[in-house]
Amino acid sequence: MKTILAATDGSTPALKGVLWAAQLARALGHRLELVYVSFPNLLPPHAYPKAAAEIDARETEWANQVLDTAARSVADLNVECVKTRRTGGPAEVLAELAERDDVWGVVIGAVGHSAASRVLLGSITDRLLHICSKPVLVVR
Repeated sequence: MKTILAATDGSTPALKGVLWAAQLARALGHRLELVYVSFPNLLPPHAYPKAAAEIDARETEWANQVLDTAARSVADLNVECVKTRRTGGPAEVLAELAERDDVWGVVIGAVGHSAASRVLLGSITDRLLHICSKPVLVVR
């Protein structure tokens, strides 16, 4: 079974992208994989162990909340849904996940604010469009 990756960060545009991805997955008979990417914690764990542990715990809590909310938002579409959390640069992580043979493509929400492409799409979306080898659907 093919998989459609849906990037989410909990924002309204991301949830709109998740809805489109779920509808596409349903129409094509594919699985939906919700993906949340955390930026790396740059605190040196040996220098600030309590702070680093607290940041990691809060980020895990937030990631789970975002993924659960996204899954609930499309539950009525009855699409098989998998939740994935990774750490790294979001565009790079999404492009790497898209390399899997079972992945059809990636859906990502974007917000437009001005005439400049990077601002229209957002830097993560712009980067993903340039590095992903699979189709990328940008939902606005």
